[in-house]
Amino acid sequence: MEPMTESTDDTSDDATKAPSASQRRWLPVTLVVIATVIAVLSALTTWVRSQMLDTDQWVSISNELLDEPEVTEALSLYITDQLFTQVDVAGELESLLPEDFSGLAGPIAGALRGPATDGVERILESDQFATLWERANRAAHETMVNILRDETRLESTSTADGTVTLDLGEVVTNVGAKIGIPQAALDRLPDDVGAVTIFESDELASVQDGVRVLDFLSWFLFLVVVALYALAVYLARDRRPRMLRTVGLGLIIGGITVLLARGIAIRIGVNAVVDDSTKRPLAALVAGVATELLRQIGWSGIIYGVLIIGFAALLGGHRWAVAIRRRLAQTSATLVAGGVAAVLLILLWWSPGRALDRWVTALTLVGLLVGAGIALTKRIRDEFPSEVPLR
Repeated sequence: MEPMTESTDDTSDDATKAPSASQRRWLPVTLVVIATVIAVLSALTTWVRSQMLDTDQWVSISNELLDEPEVTEALSLYITDQLFTQVDVAGELESLLPEDFSGLAGPIAGALRGPATDGVERILESDQFATLWERANRAAHETMVNILRDETRLESTSTADGTVTLDLGEVVTNVGAKIGIPQAALDRLPDDVGAVTIFESDELASVQDGVRVLDFLSWFLFLVVVALYALAVYLARDRRPRMLRTVGLGLIIGGITVLLARGIAIRIGVNAVVDDSTKRPLAALVAGVATELLRQIGWSGIIYGVLIIGFAALLGGHRWAVAIRRRLAQTSATLVAGGVAAVLLILLWWSPGRALDRWVTALTLVGLLVGAGIALTKRIRDEFPSEVPLR
């Protein structure tokens, strides 16, 4: 009976230990899944902070839009409409025509609208207009950011109604003068001519609180993602190269998710906001340019994932990986350090997803690269102690 008792005890011990081993296997994978979900959310907060709340980026977007023929055409139609709506072109012509021909003022004014639009479109391609456009966009966005971040210290900036407008009045009058509208008529234009509302909120305080939260989350979530991925690899112990591959796969899936979400959001948003189907291509173009950083972040996640999978393979047991590690063992540690430095320089030049724009995220990425170099060096020394050591 004693042997049976011992066998029963062993079985009981194995059953007790089995869940613990299973938990050790699944916990790192669970951490990777959670980190990937947070990474997608982090991409959204980074986009809002780095592209929508950064004046230089806003100006860059507006300048890029000005290079698009669809945008130039729409803008020329808007400016022409502002001029012909606010200026009594027919009345001006009637005052200039002989009395017998005054009845032609209306038809002539209507006939001039088409050529005027073409003329305005050519004016929009000039360097002078580009300067006016950039200045107007920069002033409007700086005002908006000051309001959203509650930094309205300038007397000319008011947060009373939470409304920010893009003032194209100077643009309208400048274009009007170039197409021949009399200065006296331009002087009678209302103060709000060319005013385009770009931001309006009835609950400004809540929006300002949201912006403060986004500023914090834009870097904090990034650190959380890195910490969860690192913890998953640490807990994997003897399966760390495999877990590194899982992390890389998680980043690839996260990047693809961001790209798909961006495309779907643009389509749904444009269809919901723009009723006129003929204007939807232009709206989609504007939305695409405005969310360009999201596209960059998505592709950055995919590229990071591929690099991590490649690094995991280099640490693995493939014949080519072992051969490379052996070769590195016979050379110098400066080769590994040089590789890390080269990758770092590429990242500094590329700055994928604006990850290096803040010192917190920049230092984190540098730390990860240095850690990868140390891990590779340690693996080589442990694997080939009899070879010429790295030095």
